[in-house]
Amino acid sequence: MKSVLFPSVIENHDNALQSAINNLVDGIKIHQNGSQYIVGNLALEEGVSPHKIVNANPQDTDYQVLAGSGLLLLSQYMKAPVTLTVGFPYATYKANQDAAVQYFKGKHDIMFDTFSFGKTRTNKVAVEVDRVEVIPEILGCSLAIRNERKGSPEFFVVSIGYGTFEACLTNKNGITERTLISGPGIRYAINQAMRELKKQYYLDLRTEHQFDKNFQMGKIIINRRPHDITEIRAKAIQSYYDEIISPSLRNVWKDDDFMHTNLLFLTGGGSLYPELLECFRKEFDGILETSLVDDPTTSASRGYAIWSNRINDDKSAAAGMDIGNAQTVVTFFENKSENEEF
Repeated sequence: MKSVLFPSVIENHDNALQSAINNLVDGIKIHQNGSQYIVGNLALEEGVSPHKIVNANPQDTDYQVLAGSGLLLLSQYMKAPVTLTVGFPYATYKANQDAAVQYFKGKHDIMFDTFSFGKTRTNKVAVEVDRVEVIPEILGCSLAIRNERKGSPEFFVVSIGYGTFEACLTNKNGITERTLISGPGIRYAINQAMRELKKQYYLDLRTEHQFDKNFQMGKIIINRRPHDITEIRAKAIQSYYDEIISPSLRNVWKDDDFMHTNLLFLTGGGSLYPELLECFRKEFDGILETSLVDDPTTSASRGYAIWSNRINDDKSAAAGMDIGNAQTVVTFFENKSENEEF
């Protein structure tokens, strides 16, 4: 499988760009409902206030622009028609299921711009989606983990996204719903760190998505001076774990649940912070072996692609798309020799 991802931010931008960008993923500008939007890395580079509604639904412009951008990228690698699986947090996937199917299913004519040495060219690509599946994000993550960790019949999964964190016990038949947990994502810690910094500095109207990059790097430039924010980040992450994650797990996971497995896998973009991984290892020391999965930011999308392949034997037509609050990820199969375990 191959995954392609870009930041989940957009900004309305009807003016011509004087840029020379040699790859599509870094230069997405698409036309949507009579307006033009710069997306992802281009929005972070050229935008004034790149943004995205947290946990947007398929009726929202933000969701549709990111979805169109994802389909545009898939069109560069796949043949039509496409079998596509998308997902939402467990608490909202049922409510969004019909709207997502209605939005994605059918033919999409996507208008987009390309740039070369100050010249802009508008192009159009057609993408046909003939089947759409909608599943919970946590199920997508568990499918991806199960495919990579063959021989692990049961395990705990914690997915820490930007807007939502989810956790459950999973087995070969799916997830144990009684053990399912949903709560605020790593955004909780990011906003706490922003509030702490604002006590000392003016952050120059940064959006939380812009500050997210500083939070990841552990440093920020304010008034032309570099500042190390790793200590602030560590405190915010510890607070997030102590106030949100740990109480949620203690309230739902019972002692008997730990009889099923000694494995806990962390996934999602928020799991990349070593401070957070250490929090889990301390709490579950002696009872669970806590591991970070490979490429955690793409787990959900890879699981969606596996689900698509489950209902369509033609791997070349199976794809997954994860429209996350921090990253949008599309995943597809590069060749027919890959043999995924379901």
